Amino acid sequence: MMKIKKLLKPSHFVACSLRNEAGVSLIETALLLPVLLLMMVGAVDFGRAYYAAIEVQSAAEAGALYGVQYPSDTAGMISAAKADATNVTGLTPLAYFGCECFDGTSTVSSCTKTPTTCGTNNFINYAEVDTTATYTTLLKYPGIPSTITLTGKARMRSAE
Repeated sequence: MMKIKKLLKPSHFVACSLRNEAGVSLIETALLLPVLLLMMVGAVDFGRAYYAAIEVQSAAEAGALYGVQYPSDTAGMISAAKADATNVTGLTPLAYFGCECFDGTSTVSSCTKTPTTCGTNNFINYAEVDTTATYTTLLKYPGIPSTITLTGKARMRSAE
């Protein structure tokens, strides 16, 4: 009889119901899932942006490498850069070539004449490719722009 009276006390009933944890983990999951998904999407978005930045730089290097082999073929340098970054949409490469003194001074674009300050045989040829592309994020994040301009630059020298 004492046990029944003890179980029917209001304070015992409230204490037991407060200790009942059925469904609590479901509520915790429902509250945290949107935050975790947003963090996951942000990590994926950052990875995509980093991959695109690597591709843009690699395209500049591919174009400059082609330019070292064929110095005056700027159209070929642009084609090589575009061919290297097929996964990047809207890639814009610009190609330049010229000659300069071996120490990097007295640059003459397009090698229209040899640099005068470095002597007769002390100059080298160079090829330079600049690439740009625009990356658009998957979501709009507060404080972060939704479009990011990615740039790449490569300059290679060769003695001919």
